[in-house]
Amino acid sequence: MAQQYFDFTNDLIFRWVMEREENCLAILRAILPELKITAVKRRENEHPVNYLAFDDERGVRFDAIIEDDRERFYDVEMQVANQLGLGKRVRYYQSQIDQETLKKSEHYDALRESYVIFFCAFDPCGQDRRLYQFHYYEDEDRQLRLATNSHVILINALGTKGRITPELAAIIDVMNRRRDNPNPLAVSLVKEIDGYNQDKKRRRALMNLETRLYDERKLGLEQGVKIGIDQGLMQGRQEGLTQGRQEGHEEGLAQGRNEGRVEAIQAALTFFKNQGQAPTEVVGNLSQMFHLSRQTAQNYYDQLTIK
Repeated sequence: MAQQYFDFTNDLIFRWVMEREENCLAILRAILPELKITAVKRRENEHPVNYLAFDDERGVRFDAIIEDDRERFYDVEMQVANQLGLGKRVRYYQSQIDQETLKKSEHYDALRESYVIFFCAFDPCGQDRRLYQFHYYEDEDRQLRLATNSHVILINALGTKGRITPELAAIIDVMNRRRDNPNPLAVSLVKEIDGYNQDKKRRRALMNLETRLYDERKLGLEQGVKIGIDQGLMQGRQEGLTQGRQEGHEEGLAQGRNEGRVEAIQAALTFFKNQGQAPTEVVGNLSQMFHLSRQTAQNYYDQLTIK
C-alpha cells in the first residue's frame, strides 16, 4: 500500500515551507509583482510554536508575520475547508497583524501597510477567478476607497479566469498536485515537499497530527450523534405521546425512537463515507458506534445508501 502523501495544502507542510524566508519572498513576489519586494524577514509572535511537538495544531492561530524591505507586513495562510465565516477569519488575522506590529506607545498613524493573503483550495467567491482582492469602498460611490492601507487577497486554486504571474500559476499547480510544471518555483516547492514527506521525524509529526485531527473529528461526530439521538428520542417521545393518545402510547414512543436512531445512523454513515472509508470499514464503524450486529449494520448501510 502506497504511503500517504502530504501536499502543500497540509497545515504542517505549508508552515514548514513558509518558515524559510526565501520561500516567503518568492511566494509574495509571485502574488504581488508590482510591489517589487527585494527582501523579507519573519517576525515571530510572542508565543512561538514547536511544530514537531504540535502543541496546538488546530483552530485559528497566528504564528508569524512577514515584513518586507519597505516595512510592509504580510500574513499568508492556507485554507482547505470551505467553511462559513471566512470574512471574519480574515478580519481576525488583520487585527492580529495590527496588534503584533503596533507598539503600545505608538499612535495608530504608525500602522504600516498590511496584506492578509489566503490560499484557498476552493473558490471562496464563486466567480471562477484565480485571484480576488478586497478593500474598503463607499457603498454608493465605488470609486471612493477608504485609505486603511490594508489589503485582503484570496487565491482560488480552482479558478480559470484572470491574469496572474507564471509563478503564482506554478504555486497553484503545486496546490493541485500537478508535478509537471517546469517553472523553477514549482520544481523547488515540489522537491522541498517531497523531502518533508521522506524525512522520518517530520513524517512522524505529520502522521501524529493526522491521527489527532481524525480522532477529534470522530469525537465531534460521536458527540453530535449522541445529541442527535437525544433530540430524536425527545421528539419521538413528544410525537409518540400525541400519537399514542390515538393509536397507543407504546407504539408511538417506539416509532419516535426508531426515527431518531435512523437519522443518527444516516449522519454517521455520511461522515464516514466523506472520510473516504471503504464500505466494509463504514459498516464496522457503524456496528461499533451504535452497538449493532455486523449484519444489522450492513442492512442499514444498504438501505441508507440506496436513499
